Amino acid sequence: MRDPRDLYAYESADVIAAVPRGRLTLVHALPGLVDAGNSCRIASTYLKDSLRHVRIVTFDVDELVDYRGSRPQAVFDGAVYTEVTVPEMSLYLMYDEGDRPFLYLDGPEPDLQWRRLSQAVIDLIEFFDVEKVVGMSAIPMAMPHTRPIAMITHANDPDLIPAHEPEQGGEIVVPASFGALLEHELGKAGHPAIGYAAQIPHYLTRTDFPAGALALLRRVSEGAGLDIPLVDLGDLTEAAGAALESTLTDNEEVLSMVAALEEQYDAQSTESDGVFSTTMDLPTGEELADRFERFLAGEEDDGPGGGSGRGPGSGPEVP
Repeated sequence: MRDPRDLYAYESADVIAAVPRGRLTLVHALPGLVDAGNSCRIASTYLKDSLRHVRIVTFDVDELVDYRGSRPQAVFDGAVYTEVTVPEMSLYLMYDEGDRPFLYLDGPEPDLQWRRLSQAVIDLIEFFDVEKVVGMSAIPMAMPHTRPIAMITHANDPDLIPAHEPEQGGEIVVPASFGALLEHELGKAGHPAIGYAAQIPHYLTRTDFPAGALALLRRVSEGAGLDIPLVDLGDLTEAAGAALESTLTDNEEVLSMVAALEEQYDAQSTESDGVFSTTMDLPTGEELADRFERFLAGEEDDGPGGGSGRGPGSGPEVP
């Protein structure tokens, strides 16, 4: 393995010297292929828009991202490419509303060099004397949007999971994320790490769903002992929820699917069968998402101005 320290560069010496040492928490969200409802992306944008922060470390994304598989976006005005947005991965020093410092690792999930990057993050954790690591993720599940968002709590030490958290059932095999590898490697290196995975309605997987971001940041705020202001995100969530309900009003097919999910959710909550159990033959998340997107496209085409604007179900813009 090449030296992990070559993957990142510190900002100015003055900035690094000003970083508090000891009892820091590092929060991370590196959304990749699976970021249901764009929940982690919305949460990241909200944190950077709401909290005082400064970049302290920049990673070499050319070493980590496959641009052919995850193409950057380019803006073309008919004659000139006015902008090409290349992704960034950075470590920030942030201050919560109570002026408590913490670190935030932000960027895309890497395509390449997972083990090398995980070691680089561990080096930084040790350099900045980080006490605890908290991760966020969002996964699609057979859940209705009309019920509270369930959360899966995981950690590299079972003692880190509060006793009141529900058990998640037996062992399953799932595709790994970089966050999963990082949590595992942190455990091997003796660093405590805990993560929260929001369970997002699978028919909203490809739709902006601020409620998922709100649920994640609430849990992170509690688990990390941070004072994160969530009033504005709550307002955004309410507006998005109202727009969603308005969009679904005339779609009997989707409403019947939501009703079936509500019945399943309520039955499982009563029986305490665990979050992974299923009792009904329901459409897949892809099928539901496709139908939902086709419905939204029809709404836009029928509305004023044709289909040129954002539909109400596409979710409000992140501030």
